[in-house]
Amino acid sequence: LLKMPTSWKQPDQVIAVGTKPGLKYDITEVQVKAGSKIKLIFNNNDDMTHNVVIVEPGAAKEIGDQAFNLGLKGSQMHYIPGSTKVLFHTNLIQPGAAETIYFNAPLKPGNYTILCTYPGHAMIMQATLKVVK
Repeated sequence: LLKMPTSWKQPDQVIAVGTKPGLKYDITEVQVKAGSKIKLIFNNNDDMTHNVVIVEPGAAKEIGDQAFNLGLKGSQMHYIPGSTKVLFHTNLIQPGAAETIYFNAPLKPGNYTILCTYPGHAMIMQATLKVVK
């Protein structure tokens, strides 16, 4: 969601994600409490287009491959494949831009993958959303 849900007084946790040269996020892991209200701010301070996509544990390669296979319609879809394994995502963000999304952390503890699904980025540009009880 691009706007904070009206039912929230405030998020339980704010996560800031930026980028570093060499197809990297500026975080490697972030820990959140299961079911908590999350505000994620993505700052693309790189010179390439990126997104933030949070997927089910173990689904990074599958989602990266699906995004790559979207071909010409990929850019209109922000390279977000229509999969139930995609939990939350930003749009594709141009260099120097930012976007904020709001979501409830998964209820099931585990290591969820944060990745950029822009073609060629998915296998390298990853971080972990660690969901704990």
